[in-house]
Amino acid sequence: MLENNRLKEFIDRVIPKPPTSDAKDLAELRKCVVKARRIILEGIRDHIVLNLHSKETPFAMWKASTYLFQNNSDHKKMAMKKKLKNINIEKGDSIPNYMTKFTQCQDELGSVSVTIAEGDLVSLELLGLPKS
Repeated sequence: MLENNRLKEFIDRVIPKPPTSDAKDLAELRKCVVKARRIILEGIRDHIVLNLHSKETPFAMWKASTYLFQNNSDHKKMAMKKKLKNINIEKGDSIPNYMTKFTQCQDELGSVSVTIAEGDLVSLELLGLPKS
């Protein structure tokens, strides 16, 4: 959307203000900043908007949202790895059902570009089975 509105430069760097003597250029800059901020806020989920609303420039908003999503992504990967490690067969559960849970978790990790060595997967699967 920013590219379509010729506003992408506002997230690439801080756009300096024109000399204060040129009111027309200053007004145009403010209009573009407001429009870029609105486009960014419209594309963000409600619970994240609070983290961006206080940022003055589209560049600062973009930088903050990138940081938030990157951290969220890393956190999600770690949580999914932990989930895979902690999958155990439950009492009364069948082996195929257990393997399905394990495979689904492995697929979720693959969807966020996390690969686990085949030997490690086999070890994790075996560790989730009861000793009997």
